Amino acid sequence: MTFEGKIHDGVVQLPGGMALPNGTVVTVVVGGATGEACMSDACLSDKEHARVVTIAQRIASLPDENPDDGFSGADHDRALYGES
Repeated sequence: MTFEGKIHDGVVQLPGGMALPNGTVVTVVVGGATGEACMSDACLSDKEHARVVTIAQRIASLPDENPDDGFSGADHDRALYGES
């Protein structure tokens, strides 16, 4: 589930007065007005976040396999784990 709330007097307030049961484990991701984007446990500046996104996009654009080398993902699995 994803909810969007706001901090008021140091407490996260969920929309419509919604309340979660005591002891509910939550993850808070800070965004918006702070000028920083948070990823995992580290907050990055907008510039650093853009740099990471650019790198991730470059990695995502790489082919999964090189069609010209004759060695496929299935070949890789056979080399590591043997015939199955």
